[in-house]
Amino acid sequence: MTKTKPQQVDPRQVETFLADARKKAASSRKILAFDAATAYQTAYEAMLKGCLALMLSYGQRPRLQLGHHIAIIEFAQQHLPSNLGSAFALFDRMRRKRNSAFYDVAIISETEANEAVAAVEKYLNLLAADLAKRRL
Repeated sequence: MTKTKPQQVDPRQVETFLADARKKAASSRKILAFDAATAYQTAYEAMLKGCLALMLSYGQRPRLQLGHHIAIIEFAQQHLPSNLGSAFALFDRMRRKRNSAFYDVAIISETEANEAVAAVEKYLNLLAADLAKRRL
């Protein structure tokens, strides 16, 4: 079974997802001042929304199944420049750490949260440039 399913490209939907990702990234930056764990979680959500915007721009969306977050991140990694490999490695660590923090107990340091927020902000800028270049 494939991890994605086709859907009609809707530029307004893509822009809405990207705008929501940017809003979450801005929120995560503000939250850093008082709650590293929540800032990290919000940065993760911003990254995921950005990856979804990219998927939607290619006329795909994830199937809702176990591991769909992995599929979303892998799709973005396959469709963006290979020099972003370290960012995607960080995003996968964020996914695992977020799951640990959500379903168990995991400590997220201020350093980890700062790194996550900065990486997501940079990623969203690169993603916006990619979408603009493809005129979406």
